[in-house]
Amino acid sequence: MSWASIAKRNITPATATGPATATTTGPAPITTDDDFNRKWFHSDAERKKESLTLLEKEEQSPCRPTWFSLQRPNAPTTFPVFKTREEMHAWEREEFRENQKYSDEVFERRTQEWRIKNNWLLPPMKTKVSQEEMRRGFYVSDDPRIMNVVYITPFSTEPDLAFDGTSTQQSMIEMLWCLIHSRSDELVACKTVAEFKALFERNIHLEPGLCHIHRYSRRKDTYPLKMLWLLSQRANVFPGKARPGTARWTTDPVRLASSDYFMRPVFDPKIYSKSMIFFSSRMFRDSNNAIIHGQRGGREETGICVVERLKENGDAAPIRWLLSAKQLHEMERVVFCPESTPFRTTWDGYSSDDYF
Repeated sequence: MSWASIAKRNITPATATGPATATTTGPAPITTDDDFNRKWFHSDAERKKESLTLLEKEEQSPCRPTWFSLQRPNAPTTFPVFKTREEMHAWEREEFRENQKYSDEVFERRTQEWRIKNNWLLPPMKTKVSQEEMRRGFYVSDDPRIMNVVYITPFSTEPDLAFDGTSTQQSMIEMLWCLIHSRSDELVACKTVAEFKALFERNIHLEPGLCHIHRYSRRKDTYPLKMLWLLSQRANVFPGKARPGTARWTTDPVRLASSDYFMRPVFDPKIYSKSMIFFSSRMFRDSNNAIIHGQRGGREETGICVVERLKENGDAAPIRWLLSAKQLHEMERVVFCPESTPFRTTWDGYSSDDYF
């Protein structure tokens, strides 16, 4: 049975009679506001019918599911009479929450079914962190918006990995995780940049938000190269295989949170690199600014692949994968979190001209 047919059984005409959730000893006088709310209730029922029609059409296509506002089973189909305005508003808020919850559940189930059908599954979330992993930048978040394992990335990755980033950024990261988990065999089969670009083009339609931006981008290699950069050791973003001998910092640039902004050092590329980790977040420092989790000098550059001489070889540049297809498929997903910059000057991140 399709989700459209299930939802259809839960929507009855707005004019039908049904039990009211609030009772009174006598009808309250109908005011202009009350009349407006009653009309809005019935017009909302009509909008849900329209959403159902769109949902039915969407189920006939292979496209990714869209969120629709639906009416949950056994929802009231008539607007009750209330004793007070406060009682009416409380009822409306509760109805809104319950219908939103039901709509979210249907959307999540439809999306999961679509993912299975298209083999476009995300890896399971990482749930535990060892002491050794905390030294490398993992931690369990206590932020109610996340409540997952977080992995610290260089401050220069803020333009691409910001927690509250754009839907395009989020879609790009989701696509990377899906390639790692659901296209691991095809991923490690990419021996050159050109082959990775071809893999990107074969799967970009599965991420409609990113696909739209990519289609109208002036440079068609912007997102494939950006994603390849994030996978590489040089970016120090994805947990994978560390590169021994990575440059480490010797002078700690992080100052106390209470320190004046102008006491921060200026970024010096002769001393520091854009891929270094400074463990500047409060999770990793005590009140005296000493590192309690993490390690002095930062972590070694870690990633999933190495791209050799991209600027010289272009699309023919070789890609060396550091993990097997099986290892990639078994990777656990984390939430990326760029650490705050410890420097005084504004960091502009990196552009595609800076890759590799």
